Amino acid sequence: MGAIIDAGSIPVIPLYEQEELHQVTGGTLRPGGIALTAEMLTWCNFKAGSTMLDVGCGPGHTAALMASAFGLQPTGLDPSTAMLAKAARHAPTALLLQGTATAIPCGHRSFDGVISECVLSLAGDIKASLGEMYRVLRPGGLLLLTDIYRKQPQPQVDLPGLKSCITHALPLEEIKAALFQAGFTLLFCRDRSDLLKQLAGQIIFTFGSLEKFWQLFMGIEDARQTCCALATAPLGYYALVAQKEKDNG
Repeated sequence: MGAIIDAGSIPVIPLYEQEELHQVTGGTLRPGGIALTAEMLTWCNFKAGSTMLDVGCGPGHTAALMASAFGLQPTGLDPSTAMLAKAARHAPTALLLQGTATAIPCGHRSFDGVISECVLSLAGDIKASLGEMYRVLRPGGLLLLTDIYRKQPQPQVDLPGLKSCITHALPLEEIKAALFQAGFTLLFCRDRSDLLKQLAGQIIFTFGSLEKFWQLFMGIEDARQTCCALATAPLGYYALVAQKEKDNG
């Protein structure tokens, strides 16, 4: 499950499984890390014992936080067996399931909250993913999302040999429209592009430059072209909370 094989039988390794990204993000694999997660959970003010689904739980840091600091009952979902093995160590009380955002292996109205951090753009089908998140939420339940977005309606960025949220980033208005079409009401949306810049700074400090970082995963020329593409197609980062209507199924 860790390596995705394309039509040409060339392994495409998800960026979130790369050890170098774990190193620079402290294991959380996303801008803002666990501090942003705690900020959003505090705002939502879930009751102790609330059931939570972490879609794309990765190594389990969010599930561990929900259980230990907020008294919630987390379920973690991830397609990667490697990530689920790490999650089992970090969040031993969490129920862990293997699966994807587009086909969540849980029943209707199973959770009080769903959280998905830097995952929606990786899922491939935003409509199907949001539909599944809506389905498994109880009426009145909250959806917490953080992810990359494109600041300009330009072509998606190609990262040779890697599966990354960067390659499928959508404009923010398109993401909001998809939420509305899925049946959610947007409660708030905050631009946290400052956290993306902070992560870029951490990468430069650790590896010397963004280009050297990308060279860890691809050839020198591909790394150069990737940096040029990212410079001409600026990205942002958002954090939002949406609600499933209380009287809907």
